[in-house]
Amino acid sequence: MCRSGTFWAPWGQLTDALVGIGSLEPSPLLQRSGNAVAEADQDELRRLGAVGDVCFRFFDEEGKLVRSTFDQRVIGVTAKELLAVPRRIGVTGGDRKYSAIRAALLGGWVNILITDLAMAHRLLDGA
Repeated sequence: MCRSGTFWAPWGQLTDALVGIGSLEPSPLLQRSGNAVAEADQDELRRLGAVGDVCFRFFDEEGKLVRSTFDQRVIGVTAKELLAVPRRIGVTGGDRKYSAIRAALLGGWVNILITDLAMAHRLLDGA
């Protein structure tokens, strides 16, 4: 849609969002594909305490949004718009993503989680 020459997305009308939860460190596959966040941006995010992301909105270990120059360049749903979606379903798993998944839950980035059994047990045990 376009209003007055600017792009507009009806984020406020969403009732459900199906999202992945990413860790700051890209998987080897993502890195090889060339679609990973640039190393300089990763360094900045790491310095600011980022551990993971949802929709390229990075957060720290407590789930709080990390404001960065990268965040300012992302075109898409904002953190505020995403967090206003009533049902935020995160689909993710794997040991290396524990910190990111835990932080996403703590920060309310997702309120429903679909994950593997080992991760579910690890999150419940708080390990």
